[in-house]
Amino acid sequence: MTYIWKFAFNGSAASLAMVAAMIATPALAQDATAPEQAADQPGQPADIIVTAQFRAQNLQDTPIAITAVSSETLAARSQTSVTDLGQFAPNVALATATSLQGNSVAAFIRGVGQLDSSFALEPGVGIYIDDIYYGTTYGAVMDLTDLERVEVLRGPQGTLAGKNSVGGAVKLFSKKPDATAGGFIEATYGSYDKLELRGSANIPLTDSLFLRVSGVSKNVDGYMKLLDYGCVNPASGIAPTGTNDKGCQAGTEGGIDVMALRAALRYAPAGSPLEINIVADVSKDNSEAVATKLLYANNPLVRSYVPGNPTAGIPFDSRFITASKSYTSYANYATGGNYTTVFGIPTQVAPGGFTASPTSSVKSWGIAGTIDYDLSDMLKLKSITGYRKADGTSAIDVDGSPLAILLQQFNYGHEQFTQELRLSANFNDAVDLTVGGFYYKATDLLTGRSAIPTLLFDFLVDDVVKNRSASAFAHAEFHVSDAFNVIAGLRYTDDKKTYNYSRRNVDGTLPSGAFFTPNFLLAGLDGLSGTFKGSRLDYRLGVNYRWSDQLMTYAQVSTGFKGGGINPRPSAPDQVQTFGPEKLTTYEAGFKADLMGRMIRLNGAVFLNDYKDMQLVRYQCPESVVFSCSVPSNAGDARVFGWELEASLHPTDGLSIDASAGYLDFDYKKITNPATLVTKDMIAPFISKWQLSAGMQYEADLGGSGTLTPRIDWSWRSNYFYNAINNPFNQINAPHLVNARLTYQGPDKDWSLSLAVTNLLDSYYYAGKAENVGSFGVVTGVVGRPREWSITAKKSF
Repeated sequence: MTYIWKFAFNGSAASLAMVAAMIATPALAQDATAPEQAADQPGQPADIIVTAQFRAQNLQDTPIAITAVSSETLAARSQTSVTDLGQFAPNVALATATSLQGNSVAAFIRGVGQLDSSFALEPGVGIYIDDIYYGTTYGAVMDLTDLERVEVLRGPQGTLAGKNSVGGAVKLFSKKPDATAGGFIEATYGSYDKLELRGSANIPLTDSLFLRVSGVSKNVDGYMKLLDYGCVNPASGIAPTGTNDKGCQAGTEGGIDVMALRAALRYAPAGSPLEINIVADVSKDNSEAVATKLLYANNPLVRSYVPGNPTAGIPFDSRFITASKSYTSYANYATGGNYTTVFGIPTQVAPGGFTASPTSSVKSWGIAGTIDYDLSDMLKLKSITGYRKADGTSAIDVDGSPLAILLQQFNYGHEQFTQELRLSANFNDAVDLTVGGFYYKATDLLTGRSAIPTLLFDFLVDDVVKNRSASAFAHAEFHVSDAFNVIAGLRYTDDKKTYNYSRRNVDGTLPSGAFFTPNFLLAGLDGLSGTFKGSRLDYRLGVNYRWSDQLMTYAQVSTGFKGGGINPRPSAPDQVQTFGPEKLTTYEAGFKADLMGRMIRLNGAVFLNDYKDMQLVRYQCPESVVFSCSVPSNAGDARVFGWELEASLHPTDGLSIDASAGYLDFDYKKITNPATLVTKDMIAPFISKWQLSAGMQYEADLGGSGTLTPRIDWSWRSNYFYNAINNPFNQINAPHLVNARLTYQGPDKDWSLSLAVTNLLDSYYYAGKAENVGSFGVVTGVVGRPREWSITAKKSF
């Protein structure tokens, strides 16, 4: 703890102010004259029950940094996707990944996460659906339909959430069926011909059996126009690819086409010790590729196709960059061109050989069963069983132009089974103990085609990844007194992962290995297999003390890890290498306060992350027959100091204000492998020094005519880098994002009409950047959604 205070006092003035505020808060909170009020009284925040420590607890009694959001707040903020959750939780970044990663989410908490969606790599932020762990970032851009709440847990959850929750966890909890019949239907229309339908129905089948069915259909046209370069520039020497009724527009990116259906069945006889919940869901996402714009182009080795003359052609340069801040691109998702390979040999690829579709689709389904059984008043058993399957296709046109530097189309397949058992006991209210085990088994499949002409690559992929993880855990809370608790937790995890490679020519034959023939660098990879095995013991030790009804403080040390694996992208057989887990130890202290008669809620935390064996990609392999490479390696140690503050204010009936602030200071302590090209003065991806948000709404009572509720939300984060190798090309300048909503609710509260605007200031910004200047002379950016309006009608019954 001495190091934490030394680090804090060597930091910024803002950090000092935060620490001082945390020290001063107990004096405010222990005001004996402050009136105590019940949670359901007007002008107070509603209590939220969370289950982060294996049992139901009030958020304010849980000694973990948690942002818990109800379904009502999600709707008021116009948050409909997992990627929307990072806007209002401090030190949390959740974004749609670049097209290089397919239909996946880039998830980071406190700077810890995973950008690469490869099945060989583990997510650093665990995503859970009704306590079922989802073992990959692929297909994790989920719709927030008919949820009870969302919990965003910050810091390592190694002993609680377990596998690969080293940065934290995002937990989605569906609404359970109950004995109250009812439901709602909702329709939305808006910008880009947005048409969205949502609905849910709760149906009591008997006195003890209840059914809930919910669904969503969402269609939005793409906002990034794909233009035919030859059509727009008829004198360029590049021929148009064809004509259509949209003139020079060949298509769009950024469109959304999602359908999902979920059914939940609950068996809960009154007075019975048994409760069974079964949830099944199916979804189909046929959305377009993410909106991507070319930002930098300089590669004279790549030129336009000129029949019979491989040294001719228009070079890849800035002429293919469309107008600044325009939602346009010249990407055509097709091969064809003249090249000077990295071996100095000119070659040609005739157009028409390989064309991909600008799509990013996922079809998934899953089923989960949870059994709760009270063995006695003090002993409870819980079983959580889950199966999920996801398949999809994504295309990558890395150059964003009519030329072809790198074109890929991959088919993804993910299949997983999980089983968790928990036995919880309460010993005379003195000890709460939970012991259990967790098992995870997944089989992943990656197939498709990859064309990189400058490397003489044009090959088929058919890789199989098998992943098995088993763990045992124990969590105990010792209630030393009514106010003082001691917490201890352990989890032992054993992992095994196998990666099986297949690399073949497009005609199905094996690469010959003869110099300068297609895919000669890949000869010998087909049929190879790599295996990683490892085990890990994580722990958590903490204390918390409730000073009064208004204030609880806590301190803890906790650990977590992100599993190791095998290099998924070898350029030669000797690059089939394993890498170990990255490990994190976090020292944290925090408080949770309800002040001034619960008119103000203030929660805060200060922490120090001690980061070991960070998984970074090294790009130089001097020991390999191919010097250039892309090999995940354990290559660095770092420390991250940070703090978080969340506040909500209810000064009067109907008026609520909420705000959050997060601060991160990242410092590499050691780079153990210089081949990563990372230096100690760089910072890890998705580290924003500052992250701020605020929101306000007022529910105006119109007497017998209903209510009118305006709401406005604002979020911002300071600049951050998208890649581990920092440079201006992959720096993200985050905008100020403002959303607004106006809702009228009828006098009987059974119907409402809402007008919403997202990105109210129409900020033009990039949500991510794929920077490949050194390898291919190209930078592209994922363009955030422009200003959009929508109107929503909802009817409850």
